[in-house]
Amino acid sequence: VSPRMPDLVAFAHSVEQVQSIVKYANTTRVPLVPFSSGLNFQGGTVPREGGIVLNLSRMNNILAVDADNWSCVIEPGVTARSLQDELERHGLRAMLPRGIHANRSVLTSVLERDPALAAASFEYGNELILDTELVLPTGELFRTGLWSSGNTPGSPMGPVRAMVNRLWTGAQGTLGIMTKMNIKVEYLPKKRKILLFQFDSFPEAIEPLRMIQRKEIGHECFLINNFNLAALLCKDWTVPDHIPAPMIQSRDFDALRSTLPDWLMAVCLNGGPRMPEKKIAYEEEALMAIASMARLQALNDSHLENILLAEVLRPWGILKKFCYRGSVHDVSFKTPLSKVPLFQRIVMEFINEYNYPLQDIGVYVLPIERGRACHCEADLHCNPNDRNDVARVKNLWEEVSRRFIDEGGAFFDRPYGIWADLVYSRAGTYTQKLKEIKREIDPNHICNPGHLCF
Repeated sequence: VSPRMPDLVAFAHSVEQVQSIVKYANTTRVPLVPFSSGLNFQGGTVPREGGIVLNLSRMNNILAVDADNWSCVIEPGVTARSLQDELERHGLRAMLPRGIHANRSVLTSVLERDPALAAASFEYGNELILDTELVLPTGELFRTGLWSSGNTPGSPMGPVRAMVNRLWTGAQGTLGIMTKMNIKVEYLPKKRKILLFQFDSFPEAIEPLRMIQRKEIGHECFLINNFNLAALLCKDWTVPDHIPAPMIQSRDFDALRSTLPDWLMAVCLNGGPRMPEKKIAYEEEALMAIASMARLQALNDSHLENILLAEVLRPWGILKKFCYRGSVHDVSFKTPLSKVPLFQRIVMEFINEYNYPLQDIGVYVLPIERGRACHCEADLHCNPNDRNDVARVKNLWEEVSRRFIDEGGAFFDRPYGIWADLVYSRAGTYTQKLKEIKREIDPNHICNPGHLCF
């Protein structure tokens, strides 16, 4: 996204201050862009039309932790690291997405539909939002779920199926500003075990993955390719504080790529609060039966197992990949497992045309809803200080994205940047309805104008 300076920056400490600033923006017709951590990688907080950047990073309180009903209430400034640290003291854990920065806002990560690693089924992670509080573009306070009736958010009754909060997911602050969120959390497993299987190509993993998911074995399950695995293990790199990052040459990374398998599947078995050993034992027995039937090749590496177990709970180590070239353009979408080889072939077609090295693509696949579909990410790397390299990779990224959508089967559920044009131009009725909603709740068109289809 092209850079743009705001005219003003306001730091809010309370929801009342947020309301005051929103009302001021309405009175003066000044554009208003909410900001929490600036680590979403899609440029959603770049003020395309100037105006006010409303910084919510100082609203960083964990307002409640409900250890009995496994939920917590957070403000926009609560980071992934701080939330995981606090929940650990209560024997709980947040379900975080792979690649979230430790200093990223959890609230905005959930709002932007970042796919949680523990989202192996519909029950575990696909719907993390319970009740919400937000300031509408007019300055009014709006609450959903039990909060709307004055009850405690996240009580045992749950959100009473009030899914109106979906309207604000993926909206990048164009329809209002979320000030509090009640999210689901999970118990912190007392016992865990991770099993690894290696493959020479992704198609080899499809049927074993289906079999594992059908039997609901494991909590976290994902596949990563050689590049991403080497980046995670590289000793010369650390997670950068800022993105884009400095480019760092690494012999260790090159050596790892030459020795690690092309593809790795990780299945993490978590013991529950009761009889954790027995739960892990019967799941491992079922998993090994599938491994024997499918003739899977296990990878026994205790060092790698420990790193991946840590990464599941604090999944920002993979961001070391930014040290390779400094910048990453990722193509991320949802699709059926059977479609992944098709998209692999499309990528091959374009990288040959653009002379982009195949070995420099990082790939991550996360089964969701127990294998009914999967979340895919393909990373294209470039040097942000080399204009020619940036232009080449960006053009490749755009062509691959356009072709994926044209082929069908690739669902871009976070249509930011150029994806917004590609997605909304193919969904005229949906886009028209969104614009009608925008006019109703944001009559002065002040909230993050110029983003999405607005």
